[in-house]
Amino acid sequence: MFGAYGPTTRCSGRFLLALSVFGAALLAPGRADAECSTDAAGGSWCLFRSIVPSSGIVASCRTDRDCRVGYYYGDPASAAVWFSLPQGWSAFPKPDVTWIAGTLAQVRFDCGWPCSVSYFFEVRRRRLSGPRKSVLAVDARRLLLAMVEDRALVVRQMFSGREVTRIERDWAPSAWVGDAITQIRFDPDGRLAFTWLGGADRAPVTERLSVPTVAR
Repeated sequence: MFGAYGPTTRCSGRFLLALSVFGAALLAPGRADAECSTDAAGGSWCLFRSIVPSSGIVASCRTDRDCRVGYYYGDPASAAVWFSLPQGWSAFPKPDVTWIAGTLAQVRFDCGWPCSVSYFFEVRRRRLSGPRKSVLAVDARRLLLAMVEDRALVVRQMFSGREVTRIERDWAPSAWVGDAITQIRFDPDGRLAFTWLGGADRAPVTERLSVPTVAR
């Protein structure tokens, strides 16, 4: 039998260690490895699997610039839910998929400097965001995005798209505000930390701002 302080304690210790490793894996971001096959016409079929069995991101591409991209539960060949294209697009290019957390994917598409469009997919609740342009930083815990819009840095809720805060500064002159932002991240305490170049002399300025979760 298991004693109160014998094998049961050792088993619990191993269980807690395994649980901590699993939890770290859930939170650790990483670019997804694609599992791809090629058809007779030279097209490709790629899966980016999540940690949840039989679910993830799927891309079906005729060429590098002509793809359908979606998410799947079960058989990806028959159960894929394809993303709606951004306005003015006729097809997706090949995606860059990152698992920001174990069940939260960022599916990013390059559309020519400085253009990029990202979709966010949460596996367990089967939530898919709309297309989000020019995303610079992601808060996976609070589901917030920092993104460039015109001459401002804007934080929005990931799935609803509602604006949380808008940051306007005397950015250094550039065609795109993102060029004036040299570093940006969400810290664990929820603050947005960023370094930007200001004015014509491009002097670096570092800030850490508190960011609410609720929309304005």
